[in-house]
Amino acid sequence: MPPPRAAAFTLSSAGIVPTWMDRAADPCTDFFQYACGGFVKTAVIPPDRASWGAIEQVTKESEDFLHDVLDKAAAAKPGKDPVGDKIGAYYAACMDEPSIEKAGIAPIQPLLDQIAKVTDTASAQKATIALQQENISPFFGLGPQQDFADATLEIAGLDQAGLGLPDRKYYLENAGSIAKSRAVYKAHQERMFGLLGQSPKDAKASAAEAYRIEAAIAKLQQDEVTRREPHNIYHRVERAGLEKLAPSYPWGEFLAGLGIANVTTISVNDPKYFAAIAKLIKAEKPAALRAYLTWTLLDATAGDLGHAWVEENFVMAKELRGVEQLPPRWRRCVHRVDTDLGELLGQSYVRERFAGQSKSRAVDLTKEILGAMRGELDTLAWMDDATRVAAKAKLDKMAYLVGFPDKWRAYGFDITRGDYAGNRRNATHAELARQYGKIGKPVVHDEWDMTPPTVNAYYNPSLNQIVLPAGQLQAPFFGETFHPAVNFGSTGGGTIGHEMTHGFDDEGSQFDADGNLKVWWSNGTTDKFKAATKCIQDQYSKYEAVPKVHLDGKLTSGENIADNGGVKLAFQAYQAWKTRQKQPVQADIEGVSDDQLYFLAYGQSWCEKTTDKALETQAHTNPHSPAKWRVDGVIVNQPGFGAAFKCAAGTPMNPGPGKSCAVW
Repeated sequence: MPPPRAAAFTLSSAGIVPTWMDRAADPCTDFFQYACGGFVKTAVIPPDRASWGAIEQVTKESEDFLHDVLDKAAAAKPGKDPVGDKIGAYYAACMDEPSIEKAGIAPIQPLLDQIAKVTDTASAQKATIALQQENISPFFGLGPQQDFADATLEIAGLDQAGLGLPDRKYYLENAGSIAKSRAVYKAHQERMFGLLGQSPKDAKASAAEAYRIEAAIAKLQQDEVTRREPHNIYHRVERAGLEKLAPSYPWGEFLAGLGIANVTTISVNDPKYFAAIAKLIKAEKPAALRAYLTWTLLDATAGDLGHAWVEENFVMAKELRGVEQLPPRWRRCVHRVDTDLGELLGQSYVRERFAGQSKSRAVDLTKEILGAMRGELDTLAWMDDATRVAAKAKLDKMAYLVGFPDKWRAYGFDITRGDYAGNRRNATHAELARQYGKIGKPVVHDEWDMTPPTVNAYYNPSLNQIVLPAGQLQAPFFGETFHPAVNFGSTGGGTIGHEMTHGFDDEGSQFDADGNLKVWWSNGTTDKFKAATKCIQDQYSKYEAVPKVHLDGKLTSGENIADNGGVKLAFQAYQAWKTRQKQPVQADIEGVSDDQLYFLAYGQSWCEKTTDKALETQAHTNPHSPAKWRVDGVIVNQPGFGAAFKCAAGTPMNPGPGKSCAVW
């Protein structure tokens, strides 16, 4: 990744946004304020979003670009461009609100009719199968899952599902504003049943029954901290074991209905859950089951129906995320096309926004961070030599997909202008068939779970693979002409190093080089790792998302380990890279050293203002910490930060020897 051959950098040309900074703040006291104080002071959260920051700005730029692409595709005369024809027709149908309004509830009427036939356990089970065929998951869901014990094979994975609120704790706890959100949800359920035509009395009764069953399901489900332990969510029971666990449910009919009648390789997240769910379905009265299944259908489909349904569906976004205004129709349709035809839509994005040397530079940066991780493994004090050898083997096998797929996915289903519901149904059926078709076959290693315009990235422990979409490799996170310290600090530490470290966090560390769930650490190394992890957990548990609502250090453990490790590794990578350069890197830019620039770039990647409601929901449900703590919670543990900013030991951002946490 050679430095750009250009005139002297300014902060702006280097990739920093000077107006986002608060130069009056002391970086040794509150680095988030120093890096982002100017942004937070002036930023206004748009009424149709829950937050506004660096990520949201890049997302909006992507949405605006795709909006223009889709508007032109929808207006173009069909026949010249097969890709444009398809995405244009889909988008035009999504934007055709008069036709959607005219259709009313006709798109879901066949499923409503099926649910109306529920008079006993058998008919209730048939209705659940009919919903599953439309990718609606009452009680549980099924999909392909890479076998934790044999990473070369896709098996069927059955998992808990069926709740309308974000997490089981919303049914069982009262922390913060959970009780208020629960009340808003119950009233929302009543109004949804009212839109269906039920009288106020009947709507109230239906909503009460639907909620009661949801609350019963919530009590049976695993919490998110439990689910962070891979062994807790992997149980190969096979077809025979599933039928023995829950003999009252017609599993043969269920699998046949999904087109996978001959599947026998099956894992469940929790055997006790499926036994209990089958009993619950059998024990509930038909009227209650009709209410719950109807609610599950309405909750899943309201956003695709007419205006009254869409507005009511938006109520919970207001409550849980603090969004004041429904996003414009065009933006919702852009996201719908990205979901259902993402690798067609993404082709134009890649051509225009990820051209030149962007991909090769991102690949070079990835290699630099991999090298730093390998060096870290040589010196890591808590890891013994035998585990170190295995860790290096895992790192050497870690794959990375950058920017966009080498081969674009084909979408063979029909799309018709003026038939949005039909297009959605065709897209859903095609995707379900594609997913179910993987079961029982060898794992495909070059498939993407995110589309190219997505502003995000991920690590897959079963594939031992990092995926970096083009949408994430944009300014201010990454730029062909940015100062190398900025690319290393933002994309190198905040994205590449972060995802790489996931391979060795509390979850990823349990999967070996080939992606198998396997014990490959010695007992001594595991004990020391857990001690280091507990330090991180305890640290973040002291932070508040909003007053009196603390982060869950165990829930956020993996992401916090990845944040801390990624920034540390990328800083080491940057230092090593600098020493190899024949041409010195510009070391002072408007009074900011290149090492300071590194940390500033990382800090600005998390400049963000978020509604209090969204922050609280995040604290209750999200494994990621809020932006402020993704900066300050990381900086306090960085060995290179104190020297870079000349922070005395004992200052808030440089607590001193023995007072910080380190895993990687």
